[in-house]
Amino acid sequence: MSSKGLTKKSELKKAAILSGARRVFAQKGFLSVTMKDIIDACHISRGGIYLYFDSVDDIFFEAVTQRSVRQFDNIREEIKKNPPFNLIFKNYLAEQKKRLLNYDNNDDSLLRAMYEYSFTHHADRDKKLKQKQMNATKATVRSLLALGVKQGVLSGQNIKVIADNFMLLIEGMNIMALTGELKAQQIDSQFELFAQSV
Repeated sequence: MSSKGLTKKSELKKAAILSGARRVFAQKGFLSVTMKDIIDACHISRGGIYLYFDSVDDIFFEAVTQRSVRQFDNIREEIKKNPPFNLIFKNYLAEQKKRLLNYDNNDDSLLRAMYEYSFTHHADRDKKLKQKQMNATKATVRSLLALGVKQGVLSGQNIKVIADNFMLLIEGMNIMALTGELKAQQIDSQFELFAQSV
């Protein structure tokens, strides 16, 4: 259903479905979620769900698409305020560390679900979704590094390459977090090496 044709009540119902579905995906990943799981979490009838979505895949795609639009709003707003680079950089790395160590206890983490979806869905729209998420993360890191250049803390070397390297670092640690093999000391040493390279 096109969001242009939705009434306010319909928009609220669709938002409730997506909110409930995100909780289910955060708890169960993607592969083991059924439409019944989402129906139970949303307290909306099967027919009510199918008015908005055709499948679990469609619900997940919409949930991740909406989330990726807002995911980095807070840090982008902070960057606009021109805080000291070292402080915001330190806070950003601390948030990443917290996310990596606590993804299992984070009711909002779609990490496992996103990887399961990515490994099993290869249509163009799915590849574009993953690329959009990666680009949003890179753009956020670039904005953060550009703040350091603006403040004279960083030399202005190739920010794009540094942001790409950070993405590779984070993606590797995401995989380790999923397997339960990631320790705080590993994150600290990797972030220290990264900080030395910027």
